[in-house]
Amino acid sequence: MTSAADPNATGCSCGEGLHYQSDESRRIMMMLVEALGSTVPVRVLGEGDRFDVPRHYIALHGLRASELPELAERYGWTKRR
Repeated sequence: MTSAADPNATGCSCGEGLHYQSDESRRIMMMLVEALGSTVPVRVLGEGDRFDVPRHYIALHGLRASELPELAERYGWTKRR
């Protein structure tokens, strides 16, 4: 079993698995993840830290800058300087 923090996980960090609204959305995102990698480096303007955020999480939930540090801690996303 893979953890929610594992960028190679086939599920969403939230623990629900990949819960796309359609098979087509899931198929497209799987292609993007394969081509571009499973995470996206995200940095909040004015902050020094960067987090490797799973593409699936962004696609399924969106991402608010104000929530990034708390989400990264909750889900164990990698923090970089």
